[in-house]
Amino acid sequence: MKATVYIIRHAEAEGNIYRRCHGIYDSLLTPRAYQQLPCLAKRFESVPLAAVYASPLFRARTTAKAVAEPHGLSVELRNDLHEIDMGDWEDLPWAELPHAWPEQYAKWCSRPWEAAPPHGETVMQAGERMLNEVRRLAQENAGKSIAVVTHGSAIRGALTLAHGFPPEKMNEIGWGDNTCVARLDFDENGNIDIVYENDASHLPQELSTFASIGWKNAKGVPVSPQIWFRRADPRNPQDVDKIVAFMRELHRNAYGTDENLDPEALLRDIERAQQVSPRSCTFGLLEDGTPAALVYLKTWYDEEPGVGLVGGFCIDGDYRGCGLSAQILGQAISVYRSLGRDWLCAHVAEKNMRAQGFYHKFAFEQRGEYRDENGLHYRMFKALHAK
Repeated sequence: MKATVYIIRHAEAEGNIYRRCHGIYDSLLTPRAYQQLPCLAKRFESVPLAAVYASPLFRARTTAKAVAEPHGLSVELRNDLHEIDMGDWEDLPWAELPHAWPEQYAKWCSRPWEAAPPHGETVMQAGERMLNEVRRLAQENAGKSIAVVTHGSAIRGALTLAHGFPPEKMNEIGWGDNTCVARLDFDENGNIDIVYENDASHLPQELSTFASIGWKNAKGVPVSPQIWFRRADPRNPQDVDKIVAFMRELHRNAYGTDENLDPEALLRDIERAQQVSPRSCTFGLLEDGTPAALVYLKTWYDEEPGVGLVGGFCIDGDYRGCGLSAQILGQAISVYRSLGRDWLCAHVAEKNMRAQGFYHKFAFEQRGEYRDENGLHYRMFKALHAK
């Protein structure tokens, strides 16, 4: 008896907009994801699903829950549905890879079907693992329709195999947008009929992840700049000049003046922070090494257990509005998660409307106020782990 399997990519997750390499790294969903999920649920509300399965990663199982709940179903987790294991590349910015692993990354771009990150797996290995599990689920649910929520690279490899393509034709399978759906019908002999694939027609354009990050097409790459990060050295004169210039700009935006900035105290605090984590103060670099942003984190702050305090985010004026804000936030979250913090906190000046807009955009919640010698500040918080 035929089994119908709907293979669904998870909703938009942090790695998709922070431009970081998230395979088995267990990232959270974004605010846009929670707008995508009702659209996905509505698509399936009249589909007679017998079961819903998911990868154990948070982004997949949360997406699966939105599909399952209207049907009164629970989500069944299957480990082999997880995303590709990206090995040593996990949670690194994609833009860092050509600098740190030039040969391996070049192969990843030119021959992705056979390229594996160090200590990781290939797209085709992930696809074979995932498709084998889908076959088992189809056999267990003969004569029924089921949904399987999994991940982009695993889906791409699985669809290559389901089409019967040789690995080198993998690039003919385009990337599917977040929450995209493929329908695969399995007959009693295990043969696969691909009815459709990578279909995100349930999403309005304003909720498309691809549209939001400026992908040229399903097979392209984001048009907007991607940045990587290097440590800003508070003892290197050239780095000091750039650090102070960024922080002066931040103070002018926040207070209308930079007269209250004490560069020597700032540099002492940065050295103190980098003793906790070398990534406490980093430049966001363009491909050619030009510093386009600064991320400063007060990792020495320990007055509130579990709270990681932002010292300053600043983007060069020439690169504002280019999609860098999500990437600098992703860097801060990566650092504080690695330190075991539960919350990211920022103190935002009352008059700094640009900064307030930034934090509201990325779902920070205002929780209280405080006042120092520079005036009233709002305390903005963002959870770093699943609730």
